[in-house]
Amino acid sequence: MREWVSLHRLTSLRVGGRARFLASPDSADRVIALLSWAKREGLSRFVLGAGTNVIFPDPGYDGLVIDTRRLTGIRMSGTRIIASAGEPLARIAWLAARAGLSGLEWACGIPGTVGGAVAMNAGTREGETADVLSSIEAASPSGPIRLDPGELRLGYRESAIIKGDLPIVVTAATFELTRSEPHRTVELARRLIAERRRKHPTGPSAGCAFKNPSEGPSAGELLDRAGCKGMRVGGAYVSELHANFVMNEGEKNASEVLELLESMQKRVKEAFGIDLEPEIIVCK
Repeated sequence: MREWVSLHRLTSLRVGGRARFLASPDSADRVIALLSWAKREGLSRFVLGAGTNVIFPDPGYDGLVIDTRRLTGIRMSGTRIIASAGEPLARIAWLAARAGLSGLEWACGIPGTVGGAVAMNAGTREGETADVLSSIEAASPSGPIRLDPGELRLGYRESAIIKGDLPIVVTAATFELTRSEPHRTVELARRLIAERRRKHPTGPSAGCAFKNPSEGPSAGELLDRAGCKGMRVGGAYVSELHANFVMNEGEKNASEVLELLESMQKRVKEAFGIDLEPEIIVCK
């Protein structure tokens, strides 16, 4: 465990302050020990995967950040893949596609870890984590637990974990896929990746900034129609390619990103009367 560690290098936006404590456990038992310690010390804790949808504020985080990327391991059994929380989701998806297992092709171009995908119910228009999740293994302050998807209350880019109703850390997930032919699954995965690269910008960002409304135009379309493309606050700016992507070309200044996100929300509210809900998690 390390103290007062800079967090900006651990997030895709490259912004944010320092964590009072940062730990990188390599086993579920170590995660349990960390959770127990944090509970005894009265510390808040935040679980970090690849940091692809997270913003840490400039003052930092006065608690324990648990970096799960050392929780690794993959096992295949028939049509099931059991993956540790720190494994990149895209790696699992490619393994499945090459083995002729269908259901995760949409994830081949998705950044982030397995644990993050479960907690956020990551997905695209072609599918989401909930579609193929069979069960998870998790750590709690009192020990290991196993949960079914129904207990996670997975919704659109949310879960009981994200809402704080389940104070656990995902340590592994089991995905139930369907048999197909490798050439079909690989071809689909490649097509979806090419489409994603064509539509989404590259560079430091946190992916989609806002969730799509439950009905009507997407968040990206609303932001585009509200004139958000090219908006800038310091080094933070809205992509000209996709209006729902906030990019960062400046220093590790989270306040600029947060100010820009607020301005984007305000423009959509004024133009359409719609309150966009952030998809990016702001750690407080």
